[in-house]
Amino acid sequence: MSHHKLAKISLAASAVIAAVIATSAPAAASNYIPVELPMTTTGAHGLGCSGDVWAVGNVYPDGDVPGTVDLQLKGWLKVFGIPAPWCTLAPTVQWHNLDTGATGQASTSLGAWQPFFWSAPVVGNLRLVTGPGQVEFTLTTDLPHTPSVTSFRVY
Repeated sequence: MSHHKLAKISLAASAVIAAVIATSAPAAASNYIPVELPMTTTGAHGLGCSGDVWAVGNVYPDGDVPGTVDLQLKGWLKVFGIPAPWCTLAPTVQWHNLDTGATGQASTSLGAWQPFFWSAPVVGNLRLVTGPGQVEFTLTTDLPHTPSVTSFRVY
């Protein structure tokens, strides 16, 4: 086969592939809105432990489960500013849907596994089904802490 004929076949194949790609439906993009629960400073379980806990997450206007919030709780648990593997905490997120009156809470465990050289916060994940509406969230712990309350719309 000559180079000229091979070039024509390659050009025709490329044009067909480009046409198929151009006319195919785009993949469904994830539609989400980022949310945050403000940081709270707290004591932590373990000798000399304290830390900061906060949450980041998403609400989904076009989600598969209406009224769902996915949160990732993050915490720096330390002794004198140094991450300590023996520090633990079980933060709780309490929620109140101001439109429907529904309430609930969920908790996750943080800590007890990071090494001394750990350079990222410990994390725990929560999925809350609050129902659609304006929802107030309170981040608490079972130890002394500063209050952390915020509200946002859940779809």
